[in-house]
Amino acid sequence: MTGRVRVFAPASVGNVGPGFDVLGMAVTGPGDTVEAAWSATPGVHIDDITGDGGALPWDAADNTAGIAARAVLDQVGERRGVSLAIHKGIPGTGLGSSAASAVAGAFAVSALLGDRLPKAALLPACIAGERHVSGGVFLDNLAASLFGGVVVCRTEAEAAWPVGTLPDLAVVVVTPEVQVLTRTSRAALEETVPMAGFVHNMGAAASMVAAVARGDAAAFGRAVDDRVVEPQRARLIPGFAEVKAAALKAGALGCSISGAGASVFAVTDRREAAAGVGDAMREAFRDAGAAATVTLCRMDPEGARRTGR
Repeated sequence: MTGRVRVFAPASVGNVGPGFDVLGMAVTGPGDTVEAAWSATPGVHIDDITGDGGALPWDAADNTAGIAARAVLDQVGERRGVSLAIHKGIPGTGLGSSAASAVAGAFAVSALLGDRLPKAALLPACIAGERHVSGGVFLDNLAASLFGGVVVCRTEAEAAWPVGTLPDLAVVVVTPEVQVLTRTSRAALEETVPMAGFVHNMGAAASMVAAVARGDAAAFGRAVDDRVVEPQRARLIPGFAEVKAAALKAGALGCSISGAGASVFAVTDRREAAAGVGDAMREAFRDAGAAATVTLCRMDPEGARRTGR
């Protein structure tokens, strides 16, 4: 066992278009960092939080990372205490911010324990942290941040599996200065789904999994086509239709809402086109009256990991 560790959990794109609550994708760049150390005081304690603008609770019992960390201690029967320092590095909403915190908290304690637990064994602790904050189980973000790459989830079974990654796929994430709460975004959804839309999204989501298995970035991008959830949530994001149209015109293969929004993502198999896609999306958001930040990413293949100081 080590005395102090520093870990990183990446941001993620939930749903990845047609895979509502089933597909998730980790992305490079933004993410949460947690430093953990053994403490003489039992339980979990938060010593510092940065990057959150003062929004997050310092009480570990109400903090996503703190809850997940405590769940791992309980899981292995460890009685020593742990202190955490949390740095939030995920902008806006729709990129799995609370999920990354939960994953980083759980993974940090596992690292302190000498990596005693495999990643799959940490998923219940991550779920505990996310559930406390969001009131539900959203495995697409959690599993993507934990495992990396593309993941497939079964929420009712609280199980998820990594599928793989596409190194040649460029991911453009555009985050407007608009907040969309998960509960608001989910409340916008209708209780029934048209059969045609259901069949289309099932086929598109399955095609994306097959594309990862084949290493076909272009096929993956073309399958980012959500005809069920996206049309219902689009009104929550100013100028979404124009942003999507701008992305496709600039060379994106597909574009959709990242998780519950307000972040929007686009994908292309031509990395040289990514910057132009981002510029076009940002301009469309500006025309809709919303300033936006562009982040050029790839799939993050590793997920949660130790990182240098």
